[in-house]
Amino acid sequence: MEFLSKGKPEDRHRLIILTDMENEPDDSQTMVKLLMYSNEIDIEGLIAVTSRHLPQLVFPESIVDRVKAFGVVRKNLLKHATGWPTEEYLLERTAEGQRGYGMEAVGKGMSTAGSELIIQVVDKDDDRPVWFAINAGGNTLAQAIWDVRESRTPEEFERFLSKIRVYDDSGQDNAGAWMCHEFPSLFYIRSQNQVFGLFGPKEKLGPQPWLPLDQYDWAELNVRTRHGVLGALYPQRMIKDGSFHFIEGGGTTSWLGLVNKGLFEPEQITWGGWGGRFSWEKEEVAAGQSTVDKLEPPYSPFLMYPQASDFSFVWEETDEWKAYSSKKKNKEDWHMYAPLWRWREAYTNDFKARMDWCVCDYLHANHNPVINLFGDENRTIAFFSVEKGEEVQLDASKSWDPDNRIRYYSTTPPESLLFHWFLYPEAGTYDGTIAISGERESISSIKIPDDASGKQIHVILEVKDQDSDAPLTSYRRIVMDVKK
Repeated sequence: MEFLSKGKPEDRHRLIILTDMENEPDDSQTMVKLLMYSNEIDIEGLIAVTSRHLPQLVFPESIVDRVKAFGVVRKNLLKHATGWPTEEYLLERTAEGQRGYGMEAVGKGMSTAGSELIIQVVDKDDDRPVWFAINAGGNTLAQAIWDVRESRTPEEFERFLSKIRVYDDSGQDNAGAWMCHEFPSLFYIRSQNQVFGLFGPKEKLGPQPWLPLDQYDWAELNVRTRHGVLGALYPQRMIKDGSFHFIEGGGTTSWLGLVNKGLFEPEQITWGGWGGRFSWEKEEVAAGQSTVDKLEPPYSPFLMYPQASDFSFVWEETDEWKAYSSKKKNKEDWHMYAPLWRWREAYTNDFKARMDWCVCDYLHANHNPVINLFGDENRTIAFFSVEKGEEVQLDASKSWDPDNRIRYYSTTPPESLLFHWFLYPEAGTYDGTIAISGERESISSIKIPDDASGKQIHVILEVKDQDSDAPLTSYRRIVMDVKK
């Protein structure tokens, strides 16, 4: 066994978000959560755009309100972690996009502050790709691409296009179809089920870590009240009769994987993580919204990376789940939600802890365990080269809980943490059975099958603290390439 990536530094991914603020509460919810993770990524654009719900209006001021609120709590956030951007930095990167809907608002002379910001960001002397979380209409990105194609050589344009990575939340105008039709090589993901698998609208399906509360009361207790001015700007979502609906649709999913160090690799879309899991087999992915679906056929074919299923994840079959699943004709549809549901407890508790950081000192808040894998504490994916038939021992026994170190001056013996090693078969290429010995211990072992030559095996290490209220989880993905 050879540990190939020991000591590799953590990546910070670049992000631009396109959001139709004030369309409905979940975009404002998403913006609050994004700011609460802004120390983990490089936010390079916060752009207010139109959508099918807001075809002519943009509200950058709603972004500004939340950025300024973030500026108020930032001083307290620095007690818990480093890397938080300043209020001034984020305001300089806030802009508005097209004030029109879809491709009718794209063309000569239609550039906006948002489309110009996109060009500036992609043009930077930075080899890292730029991820676009499109949570509304995509025509501001389309305008940037249109302008660059019109003003540069084909080679310069291809260089520009090659740095763009898109995660499209279902599709809310026809710009996505246009971009994928015109530029088949564009890296473009579109999700449907998984954008709603985060919490809603089928919020009672899959794991429900907010219980015994419903989502409304969970948000009131853990986000909106007594959590500072930024939490107060996290709106609740109600349906017409005033009853409880759900918090956060798919907007958060489009960038959440980027902040989850050690588990998610955004360039490897079949590997899965907090951002969902997708397929390399492009297909024409309809928006799934009737008004948009009617606008896309003129741009057919428009091929995108579609969502993929996880069949290995098993959830508790609640009464709500049984009622839902009994109506499904295609049983495989159930598993489209699984690539997010399997992490739901972890990312829910993680957000709760971060909201506490807005108001608590370090001693009275919870923080993620630190995984030490063979002496390496970087939050990175671990790559191993192994032999077929080899017995591989995996040692995370020196992992520790930073809260115990502060409170009890302890280096945290491993028994104070909960360990779970498990296989992620959909992410790998070996389809046989593999057993893990010591799957709930700090040291485990795995026997590489004799018929795994040339295959790749993914093992996920999940380390959880024992906070009684909302335990926090850290991850290391172990990727084993079996020699031929």
